[in-house]
Amino acid sequence: MRDPRSLARGAARRAYATLQRLRPRPTASDGSSAAEVTARLATLTEQRDHAGAVDLVRGEVDALGRDSGFLDQARRSASRAGEPSLQAEMTRAQLAVTPRLAGPARTRLAAALDQVEGRLRETDPAWSPSLDPAAVRAARTRQERTAPGGGRRVVHLLKIALPHRQSGYSVRTRYNLAAQVQAGMDPVAITALDFPGGDAPEVEEVHGIRHRHLLREHVPGDERVDSYLDAYASALLPAVAEEAPDLLHVHSGGRGYEAALVGRAVADALDIPWVYEVRGFFEAIWSQDLDRAESAETYRRRRDTDTRCMQAADAVITLSESMRSDIIGRGVPADRVHVVPNGVDAQAFSPRPRRDDLVDGYGLRDRFVFGYVSNLDHYREGQELLVDAAVALRERGVDAVALIVGDGTRRAELEAHAEAVGAGDAVVFTGRVPHDEVLDHYALIDVFVVPRVDEQAARLVTPLKPFEAMATGLPVLVSDLPALTEITGEGEWGESFAAGDAVALTDALERLAGDPERRAELAAAGRAWVETERSWAANGQRYAQVYEQVLGARA
Repeated sequence: MRDPRSLARGAARRAYATLQRLRPRPTASDGSSAAEVTARLATLTEQRDHAGAVDLVRGEVDALGRDSGFLDQARRSASRAGEPSLQAEMTRAQLAVTPRLAGPARTRLAAALDQVEGRLRETDPAWSPSLDPAAVRAARTRQERTAPGGGRRVVHLLKIALPHRQSGYSVRTRYNLAAQVQAGMDPVAITALDFPGGDAPEVEEVHGIRHRHLLREHVPGDERVDSYLDAYASALLPAVAEEAPDLLHVHSGGRGYEAALVGRAVADALDIPWVYEVRGFFEAIWSQDLDRAESAETYRRRRDTDTRCMQAADAVITLSESMRSDIIGRGVPADRVHVVPNGVDAQAFSPRPRRDDLVDGYGLRDRFVFGYVSNLDHYREGQELLVDAAVALRERGVDAVALIVGDGTRRAELEAHAEAVGAGDAVVFTGRVPHDEVLDHYALIDVFVVPRVDEQAARLVTPLKPFEAMATGLPVLVSDLPALTEITGEGEWGESFAAGDAVALTDALERLAGDPERRAELAAAGRAWVETERSWAANGQRYAQVYEQVLGARA
C-alpha cells in the first residue's frame, strides 16, 4: 500500500500541472509568446549583446514576470551581463513561481540568490566586516601587553606569498619586504584567510621574513563572500594584535578591495593607522567582454567600493604615475598618494648567452625572434597580436618567430587562433617553463614585446616583466598605453606601437629586425635605467617616508 503522504504529493503535482495548463499563457508587450522572447533573450546573451539583453529583460518583466522559463533565462542573462541587482530580482521572481514541491530546483535557486545577495552586500557602502566586541576588547588588551620595541613594526596583509605562489605579486612582495629590512624596519606578513591551504604551517620564515597564515580546519564550500570577509576579519584581529604593529599595510586582494575592507575594520578596532597599496584596478576583470567590462553594475559597485577604501586609508601607495593620477581623480588627496614602483634585481636578471639546445629545440636558429614572457590567463595581454605580427612578417619576407613563453587558461584559445591564421612555425608556444630556466628563455628573444590591449588595467597598471626584460639586456616594444610608455621613457629606452594594431606592431618589428644597432642602443639604455631607477632596494626608503608621514599625522 502506498504511503498516504506520497499519494498527497502526487495529487498536488497533478493539480498544479492542471492549473498551469488552464492558466492563460503570458505574452510579451509586442504580442510574442514567452518562449519566443526567451529564445530572443538567450540569443542576445550568446552574441554578447548584454546591453540589449538587459533592456529586453527590463522591458518584458512586467508582462512575463510569471513565466518560469523567461525568468530563468533572465536570471542567467543578468549574471552574464554583470547586473547582480537584476539577477537577484529575477531569482526572487523565479522562486515565487516555482512549485512549492519542486524541492531540488528551489534549493538551487535559493542558494544562487544567497550568493548574489552576498556579493551585493559586500559592495554596499554601508557594510563593513563585523567584529565581536568582546574579541576586540581582548585583542586590544593583548596589543598593549605585547607592544614591541626596535624598528618600525609593519604588518603586511597579503593576498598570496612565496613559496606557495610564484607571480609578479609575490615577487614584488619578497623584494619590497627585504628592502624594508635593509631600511631598518621590522616587517611581518600575514596572508589572506585560508591561504595557502593544505598542510602549510601557521608560521614560516620566507627569505628571512616571518609569514603568518590564517588557516581554518574547515572551509565552507558554499560560503558567501561577505561571510568570508567576516571570518577573515575575525581571524586577522588577534593576529595583528599579537604583532602590535605601528601600522597595518594592506595590499590589493583578488578583487582589489576585499583585503582593504578587512584591514580597515581591524585597524579601526585596534586604533592603528593603515596604508592601502593599490597594486591594480580589478573592477574590470570580472568579464572578458571589453564592451561590458567597464560599464556593468558589477564594475561600478567594485570601483566605488575600492575608491571608498582608498579614501578611508591614511595613505595610498601605488605602482606608477598613471595609477597615481587615476587615484587622485577618484577624490583621494594628492599628498596622500605615493608611488613605490615595480623594480628588478639587476644582478639576478642580467644578460646571458643563448643556449644552443633551446635555440635548436624551438627552431629559432638564424631567425628574428620577438616574444613575451607572461601567463596566458587574461585577454588584456593581447598575445593574439604576436601571432598576427609573426604571420605578417613572414609575408613581408622577414624570417621571424613569435616566442610566447608561459601557460594559462587561454593557451588553447591562442593556439587555435594561430592555427586559424596559418601561423605554422612562425609561432612557438613553450608552455610552462621551469623557474630556473626563465632567464634562458629571455635570452632567446631579440625584441621583448608587451602587446597589451586598451583596457582599464592595461592602461594604468605597470607589469613587472618589462623591467626584467630590460635587466636581461633586451630592447622593449610596448603598446602605447600610459602605464607602458611610462616604463619606456616615452621612447628614450624603449619603443611603442598603437595598442591593438597588428599592422603597427608588424611595422615596428620589421624596422627593428633590420636595425640591430637600434636594438643594441635600446637594450643598453633600458638596462642602465633599471639599474639606477628601478632597484628594489631603493623602495625601502620610499616606504619609510610614507610611514613616517602617516605616523607623524597621527601623533
